[in-house]
Amino acid sequence: MAKHEVLRQARGLTLPFRPVEITDIDGEYHTFIVRYSGDYVHHEHDRDEFVYILEGMLIFELGGREEEVRQGEAILIPAGTRHRPRCKGSALGLVVETKGLQKQMDPIV
Repeated sequence: MAKHEVLRQARGLTLPFRPVEITDIDGEYHTFIVRYSGDYVHHEHDRDEFVYILEGMLIFELGGREEEVRQGEAILIPAGTRHRPRCKGSALGLVVETKGLQKQMDPIV
């Protein structure tokens, strides 16, 4: 059984929006860590996405509304919801999702 030092690994990330996989879950899901800074592109997925904020704060634009998610809080983004994270400073997140969702990006800002 592998043990992961998630926060230590996350704090070592320097480039924003470059996810690093932590572990595979049953071959279908995975968890990854990501550093957020600035605004990401609008996109949507055909499966749910779970984001837990390790440090900092994000604002998620979700289908025409905004949701602030702070350190220690999490958000479930339902499948089909057009969204994007925004971060004025820097934040760290742990994401759980179905493998392959990151390939469904819509690069329209």
